[in-house]
Amino acid sequence: MSGGHTFSKQDIEAIRRAGAGILIEVVTPKSVLRPSEGFVAADARLDLEAAGYTVACNEEVVYSSAVNGRVAVMAISRECLETIHSTGITPRFTSPLLEGDDMAVGIYITLYDDTLYVRVYGDRLLFAEVMEVKEDADILYYLESIHRVYKIYNMNARATGDVERLRKVCKRYTKLKF
Repeated sequence: MSGGHTFSKQDIEAIRRAGAGILIEVVTPKSVLRPSEGFVAADARLDLEAAGYTVACNEEVVYSSAVNGRVAVMAISRECLETIHSTGITPRFTSPLLEGDDMAVGIYITLYDDTLYVRVYGDRLLFAEVMEVKEDADILYYLESIHRVYKIYNMNARATGDVERLRKVCKRYTKLKF
């Protein structure tokens, strides 16, 4: 996804000449968070596989820089990665799982198309997960399941991505307020 943005060859050339890198947010259900302490880049594929994700033969594993003591590990299309590298720009990767500051108590919910990201905070990060959603009922199912464990309906909630869809779905069936 390009978030609706397109870049001309001149824009890419200007970025390359400036020696600037580019930060790419990878939106995929094949994402996990790892503590940055002890993270080994060579084992990133194993991190995804240990979480139950199969890295397809047409995918590559990328990872973010450490943010708040965590690294996001994600699978990305090999074709997409080759296109990025062909620009000559040095990419850095991030994930919606790393978005925003840590909270004392609260929940971050991000929705992009069919990918739902949820992070729950208590006195620390308690839960971080990416879920594939096909319809609104999937969103409600996941949020209700998370609520049973973490009581999220009593927490401050921050939403990003398709906030209007999240508001519409949650307003009617949950006590979450964004």
